Amino acid sequence: MPENQTITAAIAAMPSLPDGDRYLTTAEVAEMVGLSVLTLRDYRSKNRKRFGPRFHTFGDKPVLYRLTEVPDWTDSR
Repeated sequence: MPENQTITAAIAAMPSLPDGDRYLTTAEVAEMVGLSVLTLRDYRSKNRKRFGPRFHTFGDKPVLYRLTEVPDWTDSR
């Protein structure tokens, strides 16, 4: 299965939010934008917080990104 179809299948399998959006993991976003997971983690650090795509945390759960916010960030780069 080509890489883009794999990403699309993973996104389709995630539950939707009430507005139809979906949350993505750091690994999914890294694959989507062509960066490493470590780079995205660095972008989330205190010193570079405003550089990477907007992310969301929910208590002790993993960092998540909204699917609709990732293209906004890539377009602004």
